[in-house]
Amino acid sequence: MRISRWLVGAVMLLVWLALWGGVTRLNLVGGVLVVVLLALVFPLPAAPAGRRLSPVGLVLLAGHVAADLLRSSVQVAWLSLRPGPAPAGAIVAVRLRGGGDSVVVTVAQLLTLVPGTLTVDLDLPAATLYVHVPVTGAHEDVPGAVRDQVLRLEEQVRRALPPARPRDGARRGRTAQGGGTR
Repeated sequence: MRISRWLVGAVMLLVWLALWGGVTRLNLVGGVLVVVLLALVFPLPAAPAGRRLSPVGLVLLAGHVAADLLRSSVQVAWLSLRPGPAPAGAIVAVRLRGGGDSVVVTVAQLLTLVPGTLTVDLDLPAATLYVHVPVTGAHEDVPGAVRDQVLRLEEQVRRALPPARPRDGARRGRTAQGGGTR
């Protein structure tokens, strides 16, 4: 838990230094003071460690997102440069397979990052995303294609963020004294 708070503080300090445009003693001291003040005034809630990072899954996810970014950037550039009216848009509801709030929110954020797509709404209890996309083909093909794309992305996110393994005692179903659970 402490490591993640230190990591958040370090990232905040880097952003502070980037906003000031350089590393000076005054910027560094001021940034540390701002980070400490923010940590005291707005403490991070304790989050359960329900996920871990899979390095291989993370690399595969990065490749998947990079390919989506490239494909969508070319598609949006073509749509903006071609003659004729702008394409219609559609909002497609996609029910994810699950995996927890962190997976659903990560998928929603990554979809919004890709040009041409936008997560319009998110229903966490139902694990449903409402995604706006341009209609570039036949209208009846859009919902299925969008669902397939979103579910492939969800699968990549689930590989990159697998559930944390239970601790030794919890995995074996034993108490601290070594006896079985009842």
